[in-house]
Amino acid sequence: MKEKKQQPTTAKKSSHNTLDWVEKELKDVVAFDIGISLKE
Repeated sequence: MKEKKQQPTTAKKSSHNTLDWVEKELKDVVAFDIGISLKE
């Protein structure tokens, strides 16, 4: 049986970083929306 070649971790890291960025953006948007609703 041939062993499966391990994929480089760079792909996982980049996708993880993207998720972190999206999460931060979402939090910013939610905070922004809350700020608008509080002003009204």
